[in-house]
Amino acid sequence: MRFSRVLIGALLSALSVSALADVIHFDAQTYDELRREGKPVIVHTDATWCPICKKQKEVLSAIEQEPRFQPVTVMVVDIDADKDIMQSLHLSKRSLFIAYKGETEVGRSMADTDKDSIEALFAKAL
Repeated sequence: MRFSRVLIGALLSALSVSALADVIHFDAQTYDELRREGKPVIVHTDATWCPICKKQKEVLSAIEQEPRFQPVTVMVVDIDADKDIMQSLHLSKRSLFIAYKGETEVGRSMADTDKDSIEALFAKAL
């Protein structure tokens, strides 16, 4: 009986992990490939010291748990450590979400910490 509970728990855990959106550090090759393949991509500019970014990470943690956003890849750009990426993407601000549906930018959100409006932006990329 105990074994079956453990097994069921493990299976549910594995299923919930597969429902998560991918959140990864920005990589130009992956970014280009995903967009070329028509996949939904969100670029998030982040700073470890930024209080708005901290709130956005909390919202992002909730959003990435939702199965409907499983196809979305969130690529994080650290504005302090990734200055070359910031420059190559022509980004100058922190706490920015940029949504892409394939090669097309479908929306931006800056300094937003409202879960509903950030979800709406993510939904545009699907």
